[in-house]
Amino acid sequence: MKHFLPLLLCVLCTACGGGGGTSGIPPGPAPWERPDLDRPVVEGNQQGLELRVWAIEDQDDLIAEMIDSYQRRPTPMLDSQRTAWRQSGLMPISIPIDELNLARGRMLLVGPEQQDWFGVLPDWRETIPGRRVDSGQLLSLADGQMRTQRGKLRMLTRCWVVPGADGPEMQTELCVQLQRWQRPSSVVDFSVGDRTPIEDQGLIFPELSASFVMHKDEALVLVPIAPDFDPMEIIDPERAAAVKAEAGPPVPAVPTVGEAMLTSVEAGSVAPVRRRAIVVLIARLPEEYRLLSQLGDQR
Repeated sequence: MKHFLPLLLCVLCTACGGGGGTSGIPPGPAPWERPDLDRPVVEGNQQGLELRVWAIEDQDDLIAEMIDSYQRRPTPMLDSQRTAWRQSGLMPISIPIDELNLARGRMLLVGPEQQDWFGVLPDWRETIPGRRVDSGQLLSLADGQMRTQRGKLRMLTRCWVVPGADGPEMQTELCVQLQRWQRPSSVVDFSVGDRTPIEDQGLIFPELSASFVMHKDEALVLVPIAPDFDPMEIIDPERAAAVKAEAGPPVPAVPTVGEAMLTSVEAGSVAPVRRRAIVVLIARLPEEYRLLSQLGDQR
């Protein structure tokens, strides 16, 4: 099993930063929906969340082609959620599982595709460690701008398998958090343990929170791009220029939360190189929803 977390942390430049505060998030699965991870019903049953990361350098043309190919497909998110994520710097697109390898093959990855298996997550867990941000850094969201406190941007996830009309489905919840900066843990801290729930360790962005159902035939791909990224301007610049109205001098762009979390700028030998981490979420589901194990059925 490959773990993408160390390489992702290396690919994304770390600055300093963070923020505090909390935001309300919906409750998790009901007690009867929470899997017993010690029972045979789960042991050896590969169901749950698989997460992949494609680390790439400046490839606006390839990203534009991928977005143009799939942006009209429906995603498991609500349209309102998808719009808020898009305006906050993370564009969700849905790619059929049987086309996922083709889509990845069109990208020029910095390193090998990173994969991690999370399985069923009834409680919140950090699945994407993002970059650190400085105190006072200005970031934009769907509904405005904010200045951050020192901390680290990250994505939290929880998911569990539920029965659906056409077979098992995966209830999935995502949120982006600005984890507040903490001093390095001491020996006493490790002995006592951090009792603060992960969802209360910083500010949860409502604009970057979503709850939806995933199916096994579609992958949800999160692409960190600016809200004004227009694939047509790159694919067919002459056509885009003909319909785009000029409205005065360009306004300096303020990075979005999504861009700050999953992009970085590396100092190159000739010019700075921007790197992105594209996140791919895949629901691995069984053919049928079973409440009991095979052993239990035989009793």
